[in-house]
Amino acid sequence: MIFTKYAANAIIAKARCKYGRRLKEKDYQTLLACSSVGEVMSYLKTHTSYSSLLNNMNERDVHRGQLEAVLKQQLIHDYASVSHYEIATGESFSQFLINRAEVEQLSHFVMLLGSGNTERYVFDLPLQFSAHTKIDLQAMAKARNYSEFLAAVEKTRYKKLLEPFRPTNNGELNVPAIENALYSDLYNRLFEIINNHTKGEEKRGLTELFTTHIDLMNFVRVLRLQKYYHLEPEEIRAQLLPHGSIREAVLRQMCEATSPKELFAAAAQSSIGKRIAKMEYSYAGEIDRRGDFSYAKRQIRFSTVPTVVMMSYFSLVQTELTNIINIIEGVRYKVDPDTIKKLLIYQ
Repeated sequence: MIFTKYAANAIIAKARCKYGRRLKEKDYQTLLACSSVGEVMSYLKTHTSYSSLLNNMNERDVHRGQLEAVLKQQLIHDYASVSHYEIATGESFSQFLINRAEVEQLSHFVMLLGSGNTERYVFDLPLQFSAHTKIDLQAMAKARNYSEFLAAVEKTRYKKLLEPFRPTNNGELNVPAIENALYSDLYNRLFEIINNHTKGEEKRGLTELFTTHIDLMNFVRVLRLQKYYHLEPEEIRAQLLPHGSIREAVLRQMCEATSPKELFAAAAQSSIGKRIAKMEYSYAGEIDRRGDFSYAKRQIRFSTVPTVVMMSYFSLVQTELTNIINIIEGVRYKVDPDTIKKLLIYQ
């Protein structure tokens, strides 16, 4: 992308200003002390930047699912707002953010479909997102089998991508393979944008930002596929995302690991593995989120590339919304505040 100095400074300043309104330590402490979902909403409504978003909601009869859905709509709104900067950041990156939200929705629904809990999706339905996607979200919320799910994506590029995974003879849904196909397609399109529309410092910055993200996701994916699905090494390798920076020989060793200890040792031969070894986390499944947070926080403070700063901002916003949703879930089910706090990523 070609930036004027004014446009570049405006984008960076806008992202850093919005990041400055993030929840702070005192906000999290207050939220963790809440005894009901209504109290959580009341605090967000009166003391944080979420006030305008929640202004029309009544904390006395709010449903946990409703509050979560509204908060997720804030992220969709922020994605769409990137279009205001199309001259400087490029329409392609705005579209990538929308595509990523689509993939997240599809992956979430497939997970519910695989576990037989599709009726839960209605509580997660981001109605505001309907204005930005060709996915029929209402039809997807009503879908109870794979054919009905495919009908909901009939008018999108995802129909062709998802069709090969249709279960046959009452076979089980291959959720990891579907998720891999969706995210591989997403990142293939992203790197087409980076390679065709950026150069120099911007290209290097965006490449490092997203290869770091992909490397973290691939590490956690290997860990999950080994622990919960007990797949063979070649099956695991086939389900890793493209465009990562980990060498093929190291990836092979990671996939062949027979224990988490072996996996961590193999990964330590890569730069991302060295970062993971220094990371503090409560459980291994959160490694990718903590790694993304740490990297994005550094970039939004020090990068001088507008697109890198904006993408880092969106990564941090997504982490904050996940934190709030974890608090809502914990408060709803009376989980000990110290236990909830271990799930939060904000420092």
